[in-house]
Amino acid sequence: MRQLSDAIMTILDRVLEKQILQKLSANKVVVLLGARRIGKTVLLTQVMGQLDSPYLFLNGEDFETIELLERRSIQHYISILGDRNILIIDEAQKVPEIGKILKLIVDGIKGIKILVTGSSAFDISKFTGEPLTGRKKTFYMFPLSERELSQIEGPVEQRANLREIGLW
Repeated sequence: MRQLSDAIMTILDRVLEKQILQKLSANKVVVLLGARRIGKTVLLTQVMGQLDSPYLFLNGEDFETIELLERRSIQHYISILGDRNILIIDEAQKVPEIGKILKLIVDGIKGIKILVTGSSAFDISKFTGEPLTGRKKTFYMFPLSERELSQIEGPVEQRANLREIGLW
């Protein structure tokens, strides 16, 4: 079942993909929130495939990532990024004090673009002494919409499938 859902997620154009790419801008944080196993990482992979600038991808569940981000200094983050001007952190809620880290990076590194994913319960303002007001754009990812499903289902199939799960 997981292989099928991953296959569907990679063939479908998610509405959020274009919106995220449009909002990914200098000295801003784009936050993608959603329930577990909803397809955030798959969408992140699709977004990365559309980027025309070098990026650094980190996984917040990896202890190496946690250790790498632990030392809070702008110069340290500049050296980690190298020539990349986009930072992407999947499962950002797993990184202790991620809000303070993101605020320091956004405020301290000119031109940096940041994209992070987190679970639905991830509230970035909870992880920082002050919210990233004016520095972030939050998107919420939900299960596939009818518009997205229409890419692979005709109206009859779509109606039958909605009826099967009790939504029609």
